[in-house]
Parts: sequence; C-alpha cells; structure tokens
Amino acid sequence: MFVSRRSVWGHTRKALALALAFTLAGCSDDEGDGEPVTLSGKVTYDFVPSTYSATTRSGTLAFNQTVVKPVRGAQVQVRQGTKVLTTATTDAEGKYTLTFTPSGDDDLMFYALAKTATPDIQVEDNTDGDAIWAVGTEIDADTTSKDLHAAHGWTGSSFNNTRRTAAPFAILDSMYTAAQAFMAVRTVNFPALKVNWSPDNVPQGGNKALGQIGTSHFSFNENEIYILGRDGADTDEFDNHVIVHEWGHYFEGNLSRSDSPGGPHSSGDVLDPRLSFGEGYGNALAAIILPEPMYADTFWSGSRGLTAFGFDAETAPVPTDDPLPGVFSESSVMRILYDLFDSGTNEPTYDTVSYNLGTIHDVLVGPQKSTEALTTLGAFLTGLKAQNGVSAAAVDTLVAHYSVGSVTSAFGDGDASLRAMYVNVPATYPYTTTFNLRGGDDYNKQEQNRYFVFTGTGRPMRIAASNASEDVGIEAYRLGEVVGSADTGLLGEESFTFNSQLDARYVLVVTGFSETEANYPVSLSITSP
Repeated sequence: MFVSRRSVWGHTRKALALALAFTLAGCSDDEGDGEPVTLSGKVTYDFVPSTYSATTRSGTLAFNQTVVKPVRGAQVQVRQGTKVLTTATTDAEGKYTLTFTPSGDDDLMFYALAKTATPDIQVEDNTDGDAIWAVGTEIDADTTSKDLHAAHGWTGSSFNNTRRTAAPFAILDSMYTAAQAFMAVRTVNFPALKVNWSPDNVPQGGNKALGQIGTSHFSFNENEIYILGRDGADTDEFDNHVIVHEWGHYFEGNLSRSDSPGGPHSSGDVLDPRLSFGEGYGNALAAIILPEPMYADTFWSGSRGLTAFGFDAETAPVPTDDPLPGVFSESSVMRILYDLFDSGTNEPTYDTVSYNLGTIHDVLVGPQKSTEALTTLGAFLTGLKAQNGVSAAAVDTLVAHYSVGSVTSAFGDGDASLRAMYVNVPATYPYTTTFNLRGGDDYNKQEQNRYFVFTGTGRPMRIAASNASEDVGIEAYRLGEVVGSADTGLLGEESFTFNSQLDARYVLVVTGFSETEANYPVSLSITSP
C-alpha cells in the first residue's frame, strides 16, 4: 500500500551483531601466509510458505513446509579486519567461487550480504543506521569450501531474533524474482532499490528509525520499501505476495507512473480509480510473477494467534468479495489484470486472452506512463488495446464480466462511471462551477474526488476551490507531474497559481475531506488573467 499524504507512518541495535550467525569451529591463529586461497560453496536460506484458505478464511506461516532455497545473485565477501579482500556473486543455485590473498594476522571472515548487483537491491536495517543485513562465519587460510545458511529462527511459538537470519534474504529473493521476471522478457534498467526490514518494524506510525513504519509499504517520497518484522504483531518477510506487491509500486514509481492518492483501502470499497488501479495492479502482479493466484498476508491477532487474510486473484469467493465490481474496485482491477495474463484449458468463456509480461511491461512503461489522463484502469486498457496482437473485442468481453465498459480513451470514454469522473472545462476563462462531493468516507474514495480537464493558456492560471464548512484540497497534473497544489487542512478557499503551457492539457483533482455522510457543494474557479 501507499503512504498517504494525509498520514505520517514513521532501540538501536547492531545489525551485524544480530544478523551474523558465527560458526567459530576450525579457526586458526597462524593465518596470513600471503598465499592465494580459492574458496567456494553455497549460500541458502529457509523459506516458509504463507498460506491462506478461501474456504476457512484463515491461514498461517507453514513452518512444517519450510524449504531451503538458494540465495541468488547476492554478494559474498571475504574480509580481514575492516578490509574487504575480495567480492563475488552467487549464481542461480546459490553457489560461489572467489579467490583472495590473506595479509596480516587479523581474523578472516566470510560474509553473504542481503544485496544483489543486477539489479541493485539491498536490504537494510532502518533501526540501525541502514546497515546492510548479512550472515557470516569465521574461516582460516586453509579453508577452501564453506557453505552458509540463513535460518528462519522459529522456536515453535515465536521467533528467536538472534537466529532469525533468513528474513532479509527471503525479502531480497522475492524482489529479485520480480525483477528477473521482467528482465527475462524485456531489457530493463532498474534503479537502485533500498529495502528496510527490522524485527523492530511494527504496524504503528511514527519514527521509522525506531521501526514505527505503519505497514509494509513503498514510500514514493523516499523511493524505498519498508517491511514489517515485529514478532507477535506482523512479520511480512515470508509473505511473498506482500513483498512483490510493494515491489510493484517501486516499479510504478521508477519505470511507470502512479497518480494514486494512497491511503486505507480494502475489498468492497468504492475507491478513487487511481487507487483501485494501483492496488489491483500490485496484487495482480504478485499473482503473475510468483506465480500463485492465492494471496496470503500473515499476522498475529489476539486469541487467534498467528493467522492470515487473503484472496484469490483469479476466482472470487462465494459470497463475493467484490460486491460493486467496476473501475472503482481494486478486486475487479486485480482479476482483470490477472485474466489478461493467465491461460489454460479451464478458463471461463469470457476470458479468451493471454498477454505475456512483456506486453504488460510495454503498457506500463509506455502509454500508462505518458497518458494525459490519470493512471486508472481506463488508461491501462486504452494503452493495452494499442499494442500489437491485442484484440480490443476480446478485451472488452473480458472486462464486461467485471462491469467495465468498452473503454476507448484514457479518459474513460466507453465506461460511463469512469467518464463521469472527468469534467471537460471549456477553453474560455474565467471558468466557474459548483458541483457536489459526498462525505462520510475517506478522502481516497470515489465520491470524495472529481477530475477537471482544462487547457493551458501560456499565461499564469489561478485555481481556487472552496466550501464554507468542509475542507477540500486541489492538485493539478500535467503528464503525471504535479504543477500546483493547495491543501492547508483548513476551512475556506484553497488556491494556487502556476505558469501554464499554451495548449497543454492538465487534469485538476478536487478532493474533499468531509466526515459527514451527505452531499456537500464545492465551488471551483479557473482563471487566467
């Protein structure tokens, strides 16, 4: 999920002291004869499946199904004292080979870091000065083979944090899997990614350096991901759908685009369509890449102990979790995007399409990123239909099952409910209007938002909106970039002025924050002296 612009999601411990599981057997005091040493071995970690049953509507971390996985593409190092003697990278099986020459009498240490080079991803401890997580062991100058294993640290009823070394490697590997999936079908240059995990990361907003991160999320402002880790509250390191979902927001923020307002959301909500697309996309991407349609998110809940919630990205349960399907539903968006990808002999009659991850990539980094509209399902579908080999008629048949119209433009033409979100402003100014929003729900819901599409004059333009008794906010976008905004959180008029480009098209988003469940009028003016 996103960090809301209306919210603040915010013990110090030595990360290496916690992360390094030292194996001291076989140490020697006479290291350092200056002869080259070749060291090889394998690095692995425990992976614990997170499970969820749509029938019982419960789940858990299945420690009895733990599998040992290779640490792929990660950096390994030999250090002597504070000096790094050599660095190498593990292969797809977690294997490595490196050569080094000892020098001096300091202890030799072999480390595997929670860091990959291609793409550049590293898992840090946000509660310990952003130290990179690692596992390590002492070696001597005669050692030619050394394996490392990071364990889950589960004791049967809780985690032992001093032995809980698998967590950062599980997070790293899920994100590495996501990146490699795109790199297998397209040439992609991923910007460096920092991921913050700590056993002190709790579902409480506040100071992130103390672990008060609110929830697992991608921060667009920081361009970093934060993952929950507090034993007995919420640990997400093995919830790989959650991990890939947040990585999907990183993809949006760095390679594609998201205009989402963020904030709270759940199945059945009638969301602002920017938010419903972003969250549905994140869930669908996880199901596509892992690949596993059953999403599971584990957590602790009072007397129930360790449990989970989840959903099936392909099939809605009975009774449905999508009571109001359409462009404002994250569940509808999720299942549409998953159906656009999946294939098989048992697909329903309305789903006759199967477009690969390369096609989805091309839409995300192309028309979705450059749309003059906002990043909704309408923009995605319009961009998809423009791709080679895509059948617009087949796509329309699929989306109709989810009560989405035959979209013909990024502004929602063809879907009445999405098109009604956009109001076209005549290119004659001043423009004034009064319209209704409906309060009683969060600011990121559909009824608290309206979009106005207007044309630049090449001169300064002033935007103002107001309600005498309710708070409103305004933001103007040009190709996804905010060119002006005003949201003081106070009653009365909100306004800003910006220098417009001649004939450029802008989208103004007016958002209301009324907590009263009733319609309320908002006055809007757009002027250009």
